[in-house]
Amino acid sequence: MLSNDGLVLATNNLTPQSLEFMSRPMQRQAIRQVERVVAQGLAINSREQVRAMMAHTAMQNLGALTALMEHLIQVAPLGAAHYEAILSAYGFGAAETIARW
Repeated sequence: MLSNDGLVLATNNLTPQSLEFMSRPMQRQAIRQVERVVAQGLAINSREQVRAMMAHTAMQNLGALTALMEHLIQVAPLGAAHYEAILSAYGFGAAETIARW
């Protein structure tokens, strides 16, 4: 929790305490813990941004491949089953990759 006079943390007796009123060792420990939480938050945010970018790219690719498949079915209809299998394999593979990320 933040206040006008700095970071506020709960002590053992559940009373909020500002960093400036803590001992130096307690201040260092509190700052390290806050830095760790902030770093974890930044890492989670970065991971989600990359996941969204991967999903966006996969959906664009899937859309382009679907349009190509529709065109190829008109031009060479005998390959339709294979086009669909390839498209499904790409879609499932991309979805699995994103889910694992």
